[in-house]
Amino acid sequence: MAVAHREGALWWRLHFEDNPLCRTDAQISARIDGVERYLGLEHRSRVIDLGCGSGRPTLELSRRGHRVLGMDPVEEPLTSARAAAREEKLNAHFVVSDIRQISYRGEFDAAVSLFSSFGRFPLERDDVRTLESVHKSLKTGGKLLLDLVNREWLVRHVEPEIWDQAEESADGVTIQDQISFDLESGRLDNLRSTLDKDGNRTPSFMSVRVYTLTEIKKLVAAAGLVFRRAWGAFDGSAYGLDSYRMIVMAEKPVTETAPRKEEAASMTIRIKGRRR
Repeated sequence: MAVAHREGALWWRLHFEDNPLCRTDAQISARIDGVERYLGLEHRSRVIDLGCGSGRPTLELSRRGHRVLGMDPVEEPLTSARAAAREEKLNAHFVVSDIRQISYRGEFDAAVSLFSSFGRFPLERDDVRTLESVHKSLKTGGKLLLDLVNREWLVRHVEPEIWDQAEESADGVTIQDQISFDLESGRLDNLRSTLDKDGNRTPSFMSVRVYTLTEIKKLVAAAGLVFRRAWGAFDGSAYGLDSYRMIVMAEKPVTETAPRKEEAASMTIRIKGRRR
C-alpha cells in the first residue's frame, strides 16, 4: 500500500522535523513517559539528549527531576531552549557540539536520540563514531535509547518515489517536498523547495539512513555497547513488521573498567551541567 501524497508529506514532518505544530505537548510527555520507563531512570539521573534541536524533550526530562544536557550541531534552535530553561529554572543545559566527538567521559546514566535524529550523517562510519562517542560518555551500566523509523515498515508501506507535495502555510510560504527512499543505500531523502510570499525560492536537502534492526545491532556492537531490547513504540508495543517505529536500547557493559578517579574528576560536569 502506498502512502497518499498529502499523508506522506505529513508523515515526514511528524517524524523528522522539529516542529511544535506536528508534536503536541501531550505527545512529548508521552514520549518521555516511555523514555523513563524503558531506561529505568532514577531521580536526578544524568541524561544527554543527542541532536536535541529545540530541546522540548530535553526540557521535559528536566521537569521530571533529571539533570539533562542537550547537544545539537546548530546554535539557532538552542536559543529558545536555553531561554525556556532559565524561565522555568530547570536543570537543563544546551551546547553546540558534534555528537561524534562528545567530550565527556563516564558522566551520564543515559543517552537518548529521539525523533529519528540518528543516521543523518552521510557515512555509516559517522554513525559508528557517534555510538563510540556515546560509549565513552556513559557510566558503566549506562544505557542508550535510539528512537528510529522501522525500515521493515517503510519498505512494506512506502514506494521508493511517490511524494511531491506542495503546501501553503498561513504566512503565504509554499513548501514543496520531493521525498524518495533508496532501497540499495537505505537512505530516505527530502529535497525541499520553499517559496516565500515575495517569490524567493530556497532549496534545502535532508537525508537520513534508515537501518534494519540487524544493522543497528552490528553498529552497537562495533561501538562496544550491548544490545538489550527493541520496541515498536513508546507505549510498550512489541517491535514487528507493522510498527513504524523501532526503539532500541543498548547498554555499556558493567564488566568494563571504570575511568580512573583522576580522569573522571577532570571531566565531571557540575550540577548545572557544565564541565569543570
